[in-house]
Amino acid sequence: MDVFEKVQQTRPAIEGEEENLAAARALLLMEIQRQREPASSRAARRPWFIAAGALGAAAAVTAGVLVVSSITAPAPTVEAVPTRVPGPVLVPSPVPSPAPTPMTGPEVLLAAANAAAGFTPPVLAPGQYLRRAWTTSTLGLFDPELGVPGMPGYGASRATASSGWVISRSGADYAPADLRSQWYQEWGSPVAGGVYGDQAQGRAGQDAGMQAYGPAVTLFPSDAPYLPESGAEDVLWFFESLPRDPAAMVVWIDDYLGPDTQDWAEGKVGWLLIGLLSQNVGDPEMRAAMYRALSTLPGSTVGVEHDGRRTVTFDSHLAFSEVGERSRRRSTMTIDMATGLVTETTDTSEVGEGTIPSDVPDSWMTFEMSVVDSLP
Repeated sequence: MDVFEKVQQTRPAIEGEEENLAAARALLLMEIQRQREPASSRAARRPWFIAAGALGAAAAVTAGVLVVSSITAPAPTVEAVPTRVPGPVLVPSPVPSPAPTPMTGPEVLLAAANAAAGFTPPVLAPGQYLRRAWTTSTLGLFDPELGVPGMPGYGASRATASSGWVISRSGADYAPADLRSQWYQEWGSPVAGGVYGDQAQGRAGQDAGMQAYGPAVTLFPSDAPYLPESGAEDVLWFFESLPRDPAAMVVWIDDYLGPDTQDWAEGKVGWLLIGLLSQNVGDPEMRAAMYRALSTLPGSTVGVEHDGRRTVTFDSHLAFSEVGERSRRRSTMTIDMATGLVTETTDTSEVGEGTIPSDVPDSWMTFEMSVVDSLP
């Protein structure tokens, strides 16, 4: 029997609202007092149940003798809460997010392949041309062993050069809607750049090079551009001849370029593919296949993203059989990751050797694509 039942059985019949309430309270207090006396075996949580029962009994007694509408609840007590001491607002420390995993060179090249495949080249209206504006900077060298100025990779060596100089030039290629139709080109005047090593010797070589470059050349008809490493074939011949399977493409280029006396099998395929991609023409699927072929080549690394562009670097080696030494060669390409278009390329032989700083490449080119309504 719980407290509620005991109270119900022992409740006296007292007339009057106040008397009934007082009697109920007295009985309730007596029962609570008796329940507090030690018991032989009582669980630790028992008093909580007793208190709950007592409160229920009090509620039952009160409900039986009172008219709810006649009860006036006491006004709530309001206590003052101390205000916060003025000071800096407490801001929870942000939980640092884990750093993203850096992309590898092959991963960036595969992403570029997807971008190239999904990029829709502009549709040219009659009379319009796709304009590829370019700027190129080329390193010249004076090699004492040759006794005359030369170009790195074409006889002269950065490792033994006593001086070097840079000459820049700008120009543009104009590609028609049908790439088999007439192309046009224009060249700007040469511009002298930096000089390294023996200053007097370097200035003299640069002046001679400026004379050899000649003045600006206004718009003139041309075939599709040729690649320096391609021999007699222009870029359209490669686009029409290359297989589209990436592995087959690598084998085809390796066979086409033939045996290399400098044993540059690691780099020559990538060198040609970078040259083709930097033309920024051709159908999207072929360009995507070229990027996939590049992703299979060894020695690629990638820099951080900048303005939606990533630069992929290829390091390979030249083996000079006559002396048994190996020299590092480096090629880079900067890719617009939204379109798969190439915006910059560099090529550097004998990286880190000689008096020419390593960050001065043998050749450096930048590209900017646009559509023009007519020829200049």
